[in-house]
Amino acid sequence: MKSLFRKLVKFNSLLNASPWSLINSKFNKIDYYVSDFFAFRLDGYETVFIAENNLALLLGQHIKCTHLFHFFDLKGNACGLVETKDDKFSYRLEINESITNGIEVGSFTHHIKYSDVVLEKYSELLTDISFQHRGYTGFRRSKDFGYSYMHGNFGGLYFDKHNRLKSLARLRGKHIYTPQLIIKSGYSYDFLFSNPTSKSISIKFFLLNNNSLENIEEVLLPPYATHKTKLNIARISSDCNISWETNLPVGRCIVFEYNSDYFDVFHS
Repeated sequence: MKSLFRKLVKFNSLLNASPWSLINSKFNKIDYYVSDFFAFRLDGYETVFIAENNLALLLGQHIKCTHLFHFFDLKGNACGLVETKDDKFSYRLEINESITNGIEVGSFTHHIKYSDVVLEKYSELLTDISFQHRGYTGFRRSKDFGYSYMHGNFGGLYFDKHNRLKSLARLRGKHIYTPQLIIKSGYSYDFLFSNPTSKSISIKFFLLNNNSLENIEEVLLPPYATHKTKLNIARISSDCNISWETNLPVGRCIVFEYNSDYFDVFHS
């Protein structure tokens, strides 16, 4: 009896900690390639994306594919689509407002399609493979700065046979996330969050300063929405940190750190 109880407790702990839907990830075979959920910024920033051709990389040879990029605005609504063919190991996409229909901040997915001829030729190799598209997103504030690149953070998004957006991600119980960084005076910070799930999520932000805890913002993100929280240079009088309570499957976000002479972007 005690052994069964321990197993149930362990299973419940794993279930609460897992960012993936148990049913989709363990019991259903997903016949679609999945994508991380990437962010773009055009509000004084430039954004580029390096999309990988997974099968070409796997085989070590050029394989023609179709790259598909779906873009979403801050509320999670579709706002753009790019479709292009290429056979190289990677494809560089320069994101601009003509692609996003004037939207300056949001998120996007990257998927790949191969022709029936290619799929048939490599069918044995692809039998037990489902590609996860991670790629690299580059941001810069001006041509005086180089691009800062980061790989995908989290997603598990795919389009089903009816071209409906689906997610393998699941909401977790509320948990506190404190990034491993020091928020320094003399800098400003932007924190960019995207919701990769099919349900709304909540985020409550706290400023940790001199052993005090200040509630600075609380937001609700609809499915596939994006939110940006700012800490301006005038608000940061001394070294401090930020923390957030959320039911996001993965608590990390994208951090932009900058002042007039410096710029960097990284995962929290």
